[in-house]
Amino acid sequence: MDVLSTEQRRQWQTDGYLHLEGVLDEDQVSFFSEEIDRIRAVPGWEPKHDPELPIGHYAWLDHASDLDLGGFMDRRDLLPYDQAFIDLVDASPVFDYIVDIMGPNILLSMTQAVVRPADPKFPGYTHTDGGESLRLTRVSESSPPIAMKAMYLLTDVPTGNCGNLTVFPGSHLRQIPYQGDRTMTPYSPGAAQLTGKAGDVYLFPHALWHGPCRNESGNARKVLLYNYCQLWVRCYDFGAIPDIAQRATPRQRRLLGDLGYDFRPGSYFYVPRDQEAVIRS
Repeated sequence: MDVLSTEQRRQWQTDGYLHLEGVLDEDQVSFFSEEIDRIRAVPGWEPKHDPELPIGHYAWLDHASDLDLGGFMDRRDLLPYDQAFIDLVDASPVFDYIVDIMGPNILLSMTQAVVRPADPKFPGYTHTDGGESLRLTRVSESSPPIAMKAMYLLTDVPTGNCGNLTVFPGSHLRQIPYQGDRTMTPYSPGAAQLTGKAGDVYLFPHALWHGPCRNESGNARKVLLYNYCQLWVRCYDFGAIPDIAQRATPRQRRLLGDLGYDFRPGSYFYVPRDQEAVIRS
């Protein structure tokens, strides 16, 4: 399996993110972009905007709230839609780098397709993933992250204010203000708007402060996100081995929670004996 170069490892430890260029080819970019357009009108899980429910709560919707192909979309649990989404779970080189960073004792925790429309009035926002608990949990430079994600760009982001992923480099190791008058935005000091081309991938841990900036480009920004967590962390998308595991390889099944035996209390805290062999196969 591929491993990080010395410079990549230094950047990951210092800044908390990596930019991988040209991971998806032109045909793959077109395919996944068209799939996002297709599934917009298909029933699926998306966060329900309900003040009575916790932030990020999923609801089963008949279709995306906006059927305009350039409108907002936040679809979760992508694997059932096409075999290509399953195969992306452990595709090289992205998965190789994730294993190098996190170690082999990991699960797939969530898949997500996001479309951010062109909207110069959208102020943008910053956050950490994993809720308030992970926001307050810091790890040392030598520790693997508790959870991280791969963001696949499906549209070019050539300049700033194109709905860019905006990060606060180094914030995975140090807390930044996020309450009261000192709430950080994509335009606060220290923020960096990341550019890239369709097919590029960004890797970053859930603990890194990040978020979208406003989109003045006139074009919607499309991305795929694949999240991974340590084996003892609960998945976002499913509570049991999903049915689509029947179409998965042994390594993909392991990443979907199939430990090779029936679940019992404590199963995820002590890894299967063949875990490293399966993940590095």
